[in-house]
Formats: sequence, C-alpha cells, structure tokens
Amino acid sequence: MAPRLAPSSIAGLARRIDALVADFPATAAEVSVPDLLDDIGMLTHYLQYVAERMQERFAEPDDVGLAERAVLCEMAGAAEKIAQAQERLTSALAHATAGFRKELMLHSHPHLLNDPELARTIAAEKYGEAGICLRAAARQLGTTAVAGPRSAPAPPRVRPSRATSSVPVRR
Repeated sequence: MAPRLAPSSIAGLARRIDALVADFPATAAEVSVPDLLDDIGMLTHYLQYVAERMQERFAEPDDVGLAERAVLCEMAGAAEKIAQAQERLTSALAHATAGFRKELMLHSHPHLLNDPELARTIAAEKYGEAGICLRAAARQLGTTAVAGPRSAPAPPRVRPSRATSSVPVRR
C-alpha cells in the first residue's frame, strides 16, 4: 500500500510556491531571460512532484479513501493553476526574446521595433499574472493537507545567482 499524502509535504510545496512568487521580479528592469527559464523549469519541477505523489497514491486505487480522493482533486486543481502560471511565464519568455519581439513589433507597431523596455514591461506583467495563479495554487494546496504518515519532502527551491541575459538586444 502506498503511503498517504503527508500534510507537511503538501504545506511545504505551498510554501515553496509562495517563496518562488516572492522572488519574482517587481519591475520590468529586473526581468531577465535566464531567470525566466529558471522559473519555468521550477514550475515544471513542481508539476512533476504533484504528478508523482498522485501516481503513488493511485497505484492501488482501492486503498484511496473518499476524503483522500477529495484532497487529490484539490491537488489536481492546484496543478492546473501551476500549469497556467507556467504558460504565462512561457509567454513572458517569448516577449522577452529578441526574435519574437521583432516579429511582433514589425506587424503591429513598427516604431517600437527596437524598444526592449516594452518587451520587459510585457514580461513583467506576465510575471504578475503568473504570480496570481501561483498564489491561488498555494492557497489551494495549503487547505488540502490530510493527516497521515510522512511521504517524500517537497522539492527544494534552488536559484543560481542572478545572471545577465545572453540574448542580444537590438537597438
């Protein structure tokens, strides 16, 4: 029989998501491509963690009680919000990279073609949208804890030192 989901691991994941959102850039000037890639990768890691916990529990579905099924449904809802945030950060990445910006600006606003601040501003707005989704996911995870034995701990949050973007910006 697979171990039940531990409240500490679910709450730990919620705390890590909150910490990730707190580390998001607050201004357009703080947006960088390497950090966007790191944050997208971290959300992938969190989604994988949730999927693995759910797979462990449903390895033997007859052992999963009604209350725990409700918790797993809430975890699936939180995973959906994490995926929505990941989608927004991926969109921010597209705006922050020079090739997409050039294509976008040529068709809609040719006079803004070489305005990297606009692209960073759009990316910062996407970060804000992603933060809203992630805070909702963290709240949902925070309310889904069930009693039971300890399971695997939540994945650690590792962020390398701030690096500058290696993507050239056209001026």
